[in-house]
Amino acid sequence: MENKEINTAGLQQNLSKGLQMLADMSMATFKSTMDNSAKTTENFNKVIADMGLPTFKMPALFGGGAKKDCCAPQEECPPHCILQIGRHALIGERILVPFIIKNTCNAQRNYRVGIRVLKHIDGTVAPSQPGLNKKTVTLDAGAEEMVLMGIDLEKFNKTGTYNAEIVVREKNINQNICFTLVVDSLVGAPVAKPQDEKKYMLRWQSWQSHFYCEPKRATGQ
Repeated sequence: MENKEINTAGLQQNLSKGLQMLADMSMATFKSTMDNSAKTTENFNKVIADMGLPTFKMPALFGGGAKKDCCAPQEECPPHCILQIGRHALIGERILVPFIIKNTCNAQRNYRVGIRVLKHIDGTVAPSQPGLNKKTVTLDAGAEEMVLMGIDLEKFNKTGTYNAEIVVREKNINQNICFTLVVDSLVGAPVAKPQDEKKYMLRWQSWQSHFYCEPKRATGQ
């Protein structure tokens, strides 16, 4: 009786091991076949591309017909910045920086929007901080909405590069819009040079005298 129980346990162990080996062999064969197919398709595409013809695409094996969603790529980490915005301004300006939030998911989403501290690249906090015209955005699937960020540079006294992050948050994850502001001095501002008003008041006196004279003024002026 004891030998029978030992033999039964050994048989089950050998059977399980054999099934696992068969599964591993099947997966290895399947992977090799798919790799060879992909390589063949790649080589084939190179040839027909050289002929000026459109190439072929390998169909997706899983989820190829699924609707587009806003999930991050499976083989890539989400980027630190989902968008980068750059702006140049002069000391003393008041600027508005527009950006659009778009819901690429297939269902309605509610987003909170905020902004971190604006700092100079040397770590100094900017004398005035930017503000947003909206703190929350609710978007249907595929919808988009504009948000405005305003900054008053009247108190700025240091030129250079400033950085801040606009944070878009649905529930638990912060997704950042990286903002870079380059502040220039008034030296770079365009210069207007008004002329002497007398030049606008002069009129041609005579083709013989070749000079201008001021027009006569009415009595009492």
